[in-house]
Amino acid sequence: MSRCSLPSFPRRTFLTYGLAASAGCLLGENPATSPAGGVPSVNAFSPLKQKLAGGESATLLIISDSTGYRDDSGLRRFLRWLAAQYPGYRVVEHYWAEWVTNAPTGPRNYREEPIVIAEGKGGSKATLTILNAVLPGAFAQAMVDGSRWANVMAPLQKKAPDLVLWNHGHNHQANLQPKDYPYGCGSLLAPIGRVGLEFPQVPQAAIIQNPWRDNDGYERVRSWWLAAAAAMPGLTLVDGYSPFIERKRAAEFYQDNVHPNAKGYELITQALTTAWTATTPQAKVPITNWVNLPADPLVANGDLSNWTGDLPDKWRPIKNAKVQKDTVHTFGGAPYSLALTGTTQNDGLQISITGEALARVRGKQVSVAVLCYVPAGAEQDIQVKFTTNSSDQVTGSTLFARDNWKWIVMAGCAVPAEASLAFVGIFRAFAKPPTTEVPFYIQKLVIVEGAAPRGGM
Repeated sequence: MSRCSLPSFPRRTFLTYGLAASAGCLLGENPATSPAGGVPSVNAFSPLKQKLAGGESATLLIISDSTGYRDDSGLRRFLRWLAAQYPGYRVVEHYWAEWVTNAPTGPRNYREEPIVIAEGKGGSKATLTILNAVLPGAFAQAMVDGSRWANVMAPLQKKAPDLVLWNHGHNHQANLQPKDYPYGCGSLLAPIGRVGLEFPQVPQAAIIQNPWRDNDGYERVRSWWLAAAAAMPGLTLVDGYSPFIERKRAAEFYQDNVHPNAKGYELITQALTTAWTATTPQAKVPITNWVNLPADPLVANGDLSNWTGDLPDKWRPIKNAKVQKDTVHTFGGAPYSLALTGTTQNDGLQISITGEALARVRGKQVSVAVLCYVPAGAEQDIQVKFTTNSSDQVTGSTLFARDNWKWIVMAGCAVPAEASLAFVGIFRAFAKPPTTEVPFYIQKLVIVEGAAPRGGM
């Protein structure tokens, strides 16, 4: 598949606000990044820093894999450093309690009592609340699962956090193949988009994790994060990658091929503290989440609004799939969703790109986003496949995020210049036939031209 090459960024220019997408390439020149090597002064950290500078209570939501789990991790060292910068604050960490060594066995909730990082001095009643939703061995989307989601959000008491900080990627690389680029990038955009639906005005940031010690296994994930930032100009990236490259990935910074040791985690901490120090406090920053970008769909009726016959207009079933309107499982005030059932392999739905729409995207890229709900009782997860007459691109098969609305995203699917057909398939079963009739629910399918999705929400 053809896609643009990704430039390397020096350490001090990597905290980027507003990576601009240029025509034909995800990464363009970013006017907010100083060519002299400084970081942009206004970024996703700015509103949180403004609150802390003003003595207001604030909340930071972290969603992380195992590299934010240990007490000496870069993230948790950063939290202690942050507390020291604001000694008047009481700083508490709600620490996720699901993980026991090598087995996710806990309550899928925060521990009963938060960790008090600092009590606060001088009589101030301001509190910095940190929600550390850290789950080793997981995809970023894992916290969207219905068994976790409400618990992740509960301490917020229906108020929005001031910043969402992501620390994911290593597990995405481990579970996806090189051919999975559209889904690889999409596996990061999907949960970011879901949080964006929940908190459309909250800035989000992400840490580019360390390179792998012995091979280039993490390079694809780095490219996915760069592409995600190009799709979402409001996403701030913190470079935890370059410090290891600058030190030639020396073994003294690693505990194994993937995970840093204490000395390596200190490099991550330094990247975070440097980013924070360079940030200018500012109450409001431009926030652009791909789910809220206006969409110009290549195929109409992805929102199911035209459904006067047995099937919604433009949709057709594959094999023995059956569809019906469902008024119970709906999202965002929609009157109904599409309930998809079937028990034979590859049962599903198809929506085709034809005529002028196909002519428009030949030799280009399309991106696909599906808003769906998969019950816990389902044996398999929805898979999305983009097909042309000469290629198939398909989501991975990892199971995640049940009993909650989630996005499945494929970003930047290549359309051959000679394509005579192109369609998106949504499947209930791909590897093997299901044995139950548990429905899957679909609320929206958006197919757009370009290397990044747009949700039109």
